[in-house]
Amino acid sequence: MKETLIGKDTKEIGTYLTEFNEPAYKAKQISKWIYQKNVRNFEDMTDLSKDLRAKLLENTQVGKNEVSLKTASNDRTIKYLIKLEDNSTVECVNIFQPDHQTACLSTQVGCNVKCPFCATGLSGFKRNLSVDEILDQYMLMQKESDDRISQIVFMGMGEPMLNYDNTMRSIEILNKEIGIGMRHITISTSGIIKNIRRLMEEKLQLNLAISLHSANSELRNRLVTINKQNPVYELLRLAKEYANVTKRRITFEYVMLKGINDRDQDIDELLTKLNGIHCHINLIPHNPIYSAEKLDATPMSRIKEFQEELAAKGFPVTVRMSRGSSTSSACGQLSVISGKN
Repeated sequence: MKETLIGKDTKEIGTYLTEFNEPAYKAKQISKWIYQKNVRNFEDMTDLSKDLRAKLLENTQVGKNEVSLKTASNDRTIKYLIKLEDNSTVECVNIFQPDHQTACLSTQVGCNVKCPFCATGLSGFKRNLSVDEILDQYMLMQKESDDRISQIVFMGMGEPMLNYDNTMRSIEILNKEIGIGMRHITISTSGIIKNIRRLMEEKLQLNLAISLHSANSELRNRLVTINKQNPVYELLRLAKEYANVTKRRITFEYVMLKGINDRDQDIDELLTKLNGIHCHINLIPHNPIYSAEKLDATPMSRIKEFQEELAAKGFPVTVRMSRGSSTSSACGQLSVISGKN
């Protein structure tokens, strides 16, 4: 089986080169071709000797994944269905903003958190993604983009904090080899307390987003099932500590569900329980999915009222503009069933 080079940093590529009697310093050339120039064909790595290119071709591959399907939304958002070596598939999204592009990456095939408003969890869980499988989503999307994808959000399929080591290793390579600044990388988590603490202790300058959806423990048990093992009162206490230790503002994500978490009492819970936490609240209009449980989106007029009441109490709060919903590419719509909902 050929060795996959995506997922290795320059030092690791150098160590591998020595196994077939090539000097380690050539790794800088190879990693530049892979991570900076996004070249997947060894024959195109023209500053390498023909002998080295032949050895690489015989023994290695740059990446083992491929784009199976891509769909473009009317707002230019592009969703990619990536076929993995074991024939599993994951989806990732290139989100076009007015001044930049953002790669929304997946960390698992499916998800085992099973939030009732999210298609990914409802479609089941298969396995964690490896480092190269996470990174190659970015590489494959960047290869097809005319402009640099400069922002990364781990908000695709899966729970990044349940694939902590591989997610963090992919972030290290995105930062050090590809050159994405830590402040341009966001991890979104449903609230895996033990690994949020690990992340806090690393004191990185990346962004942390917590999928809150309710500050009420009983309601959050329904909306975010891992709340039973990661209770919201402990999560919010840790969020306050995280912001204080890292000096980074926490983002709380809040999917708006009609008659469920958009009531006046839900505003009161947020005002009380988020008090004193250096945070930003991101209200997310619910995107339609197929679900056995009937969940309706909060009307935009009510979302605006919700926003205004929180803002009046001094909380920075925004409403996320949904992108890609016309092709099921928006928040909560990614699925493992043939790349569709």
